[in-house]
Amino acid sequence: MRICPKCRLIASDDPVCPECGWNIAAGGVTGPASALALRYAENLQSMALFTALMFGASLIVSFATTRGNQFLPTVSMSLLVTGLIADAFLLLLIYKTATIFAEANRWMVGAVLTFPFGTLVFAWLLARRARLGGPVGRPTPDDEE
Repeated sequence: MRICPKCRLIASDDPVCPECGWNIAAGGVTGPASALALRYAENLQSMALFTALMFGASLIVSFATTRGNQFLPTVSMSLLVTGLIADAFLLLLIYKTATIFAEANRWMVGAVLTFPFGTLVFAWLLARRARLGGPVGRPTPDDEE
């Protein structure tokens, strides 16, 4: 019996934690993506899409506003605020997903520095990372062997 260093679950001597997918031997998740990583990838994609739609709708409604109209500016601002709140939740989801791979600090610094619109890019890249279970960037020569 052992305790998983990520989720503190007491599990069998299997090197892969059944709860969070942490691999003791490799120091993280390797190989095919775990069910938890796939679920987070789906949530990242849907939250990034929702946030982008809110920002886009706010922009479209603000350009549709005519002089003397008091309703459309309110709708536009409420869509913008909804997008910002969704983006804050997207940051939380990026953090939770990146902790699966023990890379939370690196992903969060990039996402916070590019807040609010860069988080959409970071969410899509992290969703790809979670689905593939491997690095996001180009493969290194060690990976091709």
